[in-house]
Amino acid sequence: MSVEQVVISVDDDQFEDMSTVVEALRHAGLRVAEVLDSVGVVTGTVDGDALGSLSTVPGVAEVERSHLFEVPPPDSPTQ
Repeated sequence: MSVEQVVISVDDDQFEDMSTVVEALRHAGLRVAEVLDSVGVVTGTVDGDALGSLSTVPGVAEVERSHLFEVPPPDSPTQ
C-alpha cells in the first residue's frame, strides 16, 4: 500500500470551522502533519486507497499530492 503526502485547501467559508474539517479529514484517513489555520491549508499523509475520500469531506476545496524535490549538495559532481 502506498502512502501519499498531500496538501489540502479548505473552502474560504470554512476557515472559522477548521477544527471540524480537520477532524473529518482524520476520520477519512488523513494523518495530519500540520494545520495552517490562517491560510486554510492542511498537510499530511494518507494511504493511497483512501486518497479519493479526502475530496468528499465537507469543506475541502482541493486535494493535491505533494511532490518532493531534492537538490544535490553544491559540491557534488554533475552528470
